[in-house]
Amino acid sequence: MTILDSKEKTRVVVFHQGALGDFLMAASAIEELAAASRGACIDLWTKPEHAALLRAKSYVGNCYCPDGALVACLLQDSLWQSTSLPDFLLKADQVLIFGQAGSRVMAERLARRLCAKVSWIQSFPTMNNADTHVSHFLRRQLKELGYSMGCKPIRLLPTSDEKREAGDFLNRLGIFSPPILVHPGSGGRRKVWPLRDWHALIEWMRTELSFQVLLSIGPADEYLDEFSRAMREAGVSIVSGLSAVGLCALLSLCGLYIGSDSGVSHLAAAVGIPAITVFGPTDPRVWGPRGTNAVAVRRRWEESEVLAYVHAPQGLPGTRSEVGERPRGAWGSFQDKEIAGLVLAMVHGGDRRATFGCNSKDSQSTEIHNA
Repeated sequence: MTILDSKEKTRVVVFHQGALGDFLMAASAIEELAAASRGACIDLWTKPEHAALLRAKSYVGNCYCPDGALVACLLQDSLWQSTSLPDFLLKADQVLIFGQAGSRVMAERLARRLCAKVSWIQSFPTMNNADTHVSHFLRRQLKELGYSMGCKPIRLLPTSDEKREAGDFLNRLGIFSPPILVHPGSGGRRKVWPLRDWHALIEWMRTELSFQVLLSIGPADEYLDEFSRAMREAGVSIVSGLSAVGLCALLSLCGLYIGSDSGVSHLAAAVGIPAITVFGPTDPRVWGPRGTNAVAVRRRWEESEVLAYVHAPQGLPGTRSEVGERPRGAWGSFQDKEIAGLVLAMVHGGDRRATFGCNSKDSQSTEIHNA
C-alpha cells in the first residue's frame, strides 16, 4: 500500500469494522470524499482484507487493523479518558467513524481527546429512513459535513498479476472461457433464496444453456455443505477459501455473477461484471449492490424453505426434502422467467443498462443499480 507524505496532504482517518458489503458501500462514499478533499490522504482503520481491495487507489495511505482492546477501552466509562491513543489518530486532521450507536459514543469521546475534527457517520439507515439506499444515506451525512458528493459507485480493478493467478486457477479447473459464478450463501441464512431454486437455476444454465458454472461457498456457509457436495457430485466446480482480493480477481474473469444478498454480491457489482442479486426479506431499495451492470430482483419465501430441495430423478444429484413433494422450480426447466431472461440478456446482451432500463418499468420486483 502506498504511503503518502502527511506533510503535503490532509490526513483523514476512516474507521470501519463492518461486513464486506457495508464496507464497499462506504468505500464508494470515501472515494468521493477523497476527490472532494482535493488530494487528501485517507488512512483506513479497518479490516486488512477489506483495505487490501483499495490498495491501488491513489488516495489511500496507511492501513491500521482495528484494535479490539483500544475500541473496548474507548467504550468503557472508566478507561476512555486515560487509554493511550496511537500516533495515527494523534496526527490526523480529521477522523470519520462509520458505525451504529456504539461507534457514536467512541466518536464523541475521541472528539474530546483529539485535536482533529471527529465525526460520526451512521453506517446504515434506521426504520425512519427505510426506503433510502445506504449509499445515499452515507453521502447525505458527508454533505452535511461540507463535502461535495455525487453518486458514482466504486470500481475495483484487480492487478494484472492477480488476474493471471485467477486465470491459472480457472485453467486448473478445466475452465478456459468466462464462467458464471453463483454465490447462494449469505451471512444471514434467512436471506438465502431457497436452495430448490438455486438448484434448478444451476442445472438449467448447465444443461439447457451449456454454461460453465462455478459455485462459490463462503467461510460462514457451513449450512450449505450438503448442497455443495451434491453440486460437486454433479460436476459443478466449487470455489472456497479465497481472499477478498482473490475473489475480486476471479470475478473480473467471469461472464456473469448471480448471488443472494451478501458482501460478495457487492464485490461483483464493484468489479463491474454483469451481476444479479436475489433479495428476499431485505429491501434492495436500501441494500442493493451499486454498479454499472448490477441488477437486483426481489422474491418472497419463508425461512423454513431456505434449505429444502427435493430428491432428483435417477442419475441427478439431490438431497433431503419431503419425498414426493415437488415445489415450484425444484427440478427440470427453471421456472423463474424474469431471472431466466436476465441471465440470457446479461450474458448475450450488449448495452446492458439500456436493456434493463426497459425491464424495470414492467416489473416492480426488479431494481436497476447503475451509476
